[in-house]
Amino acid sequence: MNATMLKRTLLFSIIGLSLFQNACQKATETENKIIQNDILSICNMAIQNAIVVDHVAAPVGSRRYVYASIAAYESLVPFHSNYQSVAPMMNGLKATPLPDTTQKYCLDLVAMAAHTYVSQKLVYKEDSIANFRKRQLEFYQDKMSNSMFEASISYGDSVGSHIVKWSKSDSFAYFRGREFFLTKNNPGSWEQTPPDFMEAIEPNWGRIRPVLVKSVREFQFDAPEPYSTNKQSRFYAIAKQVYDTVNSKDTNQLKTAWYWDDNPNASVHYGHATINVLKVSPAGHWLSMFSTVARQKNYSLMETADGMVRLSSAIFDAFITCWHVKYKTDYLRPITAIHDLIDSSWNSPIQTPAFPEYPSGHSVVSSAAATVLTATFGEYEFTDSAEFKFGLGVRKFKNFREASNQACMSRLYGGIHFIDAIEKGKKLGNEVGNYHVTHLKTKR
Repeated sequence: MNATMLKRTLLFSIIGLSLFQNACQKATETENKIIQNDILSICNMAIQNAIVVDHVAAPVGSRRYVYASIAAYESLVPFHSNYQSVAPMMNGLKATPLPDTTQKYCLDLVAMAAHTYVSQKLVYKEDSIANFRKRQLEFYQDKMSNSMFEASISYGDSVGSHIVKWSKSDSFAYFRGREFFLTKNNPGSWEQTPPDFMEAIEPNWGRIRPVLVKSVREFQFDAPEPYSTNKQSRFYAIAKQVYDTVNSKDTNQLKTAWYWDDNPNASVHYGHATINVLKVSPAGHWLSMFSTVARQKNYSLMETADGMVRLSSAIFDAFITCWHVKYKTDYLRPITAIHDLIDSSWNSPIQTPAFPEYPSGHSVVSSAAATVLTATFGEYEFTDSAEFKFGLGVRKFKNFREASNQACMSRLYGGIHFIDAIEKGKKLGNEVGNYHVTHLKTKR
């Protein structure tokens, strides 16, 4: 072979290789693709970190998760024919924008864009989400063509924008700055509790629009046990039960109380110093447990989005329903009753939250979550590591209901709830959960 023929052969080889690479590139983008099945779990961790930084109350944290989860789910629905939009079922949500069918998309990038677009608008310190989103975009950018990259972000953001607009009509902004709650100073009514004697948290949360439940008044509730100073009364008995449970100093019970504390507003006092204790919120804890199971069961991106929209919606509506009852009953905390009737020097092992006692928020929310997850995804063992980064280790559970029951009882062990608030809270949570199971249909 002479020099001229050799040059031609090399030239054709180079051109052929280039054409082959271009063909392969085009072939990979003739279909929508997925790079990270677990991206939504990662996105939820970004929200969790923002909640810790912002020190928001647990109900407020649930609002961030639900709207971001709905955005991610809705952004994926058009690409899965066996799933359907939840817009017709949600209160006030109009049809979600559809993707351009002439474009190809990276679906996990679409979901990430939708999720972070929403969460960035709902957190107080936007940089916490903005920096997370920037890192994710840098991860994705060199893994696809520019056209797929830009189309995915654009569509995800359009869905996110749609959900943010919807979120603004839930009355949250209206009630900001109107949190003041006038304590009644009646025997048996809630009053501020040590050590911080904080004002009541989110007294108007029961008036926020739920996402699925039509009205919190659909759920009936029993009145709490009447306050009594009579040592033979049932009220005295349930107050003494809290006192005796805490004073038994059972190590396992105390560890359980700390494990499930999930109070993003907790503080510890050392003399004149006050230290804010960093903890996961209840919604974040339950979503983390679901993420563990999703990874264990190798759920697809769409299956994960489905689970998260179901779970976060039930938790959000459970908080609203619970808060509606709390401020209707306006019931005192155990520490108030015990100081008045039994022991004025007694303290609860975990900090008493600054809102009325009845029913137990953990019991309502955890029971609603377990009801939805069990009905939708069945029963199986899992290891919960949501509290590991906060120094509380891991726990193994046979199923979601076992985790829920433990979360409920932790409030007695922690000295912040009477047994009635736990049992009635479980009942109310199960009712909210069953409502969601019946009315939220994601599959066609």
